[in-house]
Amino acid sequence: MDEQPQQSEGSLARNIGKPALESADNARRVERLPGVNLNLKIGLPLTLRLPVTEQRYECKVIGLEPFEYIVVQARLPHDVLARLGNGAVVVAQLHAGGTLFGFRSEVLNRVTSPAPLLFLAYPATVERLVLRRDERIKVAVPGNVHGAFGDHDVVVLDLAPAGCCFAARSSLKSPLRAAQPGERVLLRCDLALSGCGQMLMAPVVLRRIDEEHGRITMGGQFVDLPEEGGKLLSEYVKHIQDVLGE
Repeated sequence: MDEQPQQSEGSLARNIGKPALESADNARRVERLPGVNLNLKIGLPLTLRLPVTEQRYECKVIGLEPFEYIVVQARLPHDVLARLGNGAVVVAQLHAGGTLFGFRSEVLNRVTSPAPLLFLAYPATVERLVLRRDERIKVAVPGNVHGAFGDHDVVVLDLAPAGCCFAARSSLKSPLRAAQPGERVLLRCDLALSGCGQMLMAPVVLRRIDEEHGRITMGGQFVDLPEEGGKLLSEYVKHIQDVLGE
């Protein structure tokens, strides 16, 4: 990717409500679209930037009435929550399918008990930035992830310079079930097939977590990746694409 995802997010957040600008190399475009294009689902992580504090907070979508309102669980400091009266403006961002959506909204209502919830107005328009410019390649690479849940063996299912997807068996007692979208984990896997034989150690921010049929699958975005790690990933992806003729 030509830019770091964090830079793209910040740029999008700053420019929400302004005319969308095409990037200098015409490779990417921020598009302003009707709110119907917002790919919103219950369980998705949502980042809110609050003008009252200029800080960003990780939240989760727990309910919605399409084109009417969105309900998010927001673990905000009590003083910040108290300042978010009805009509307060917030800027929201969410990742969905390799795309970053951003929109302005206003607080319709807030609830503090039994959990802190915000009712946000469904946006009339959204801005969309496609992040995943490189298609991920299908792989089956054994690895290990480390997070607040401890260490767990996984199999990496797809890879791209920007992110990956990995899976593992799960049960009712599986520590992986404690992982949450927005959490940072460390992925370790051996990319020996690239001819380098180097161990990749990459921080990953979890964006998607699915569990079914005794298997948990997580998708994430690489962050703070060292230069050598990024080079190793790019070389590995190119090697696989060359082998498969893609």
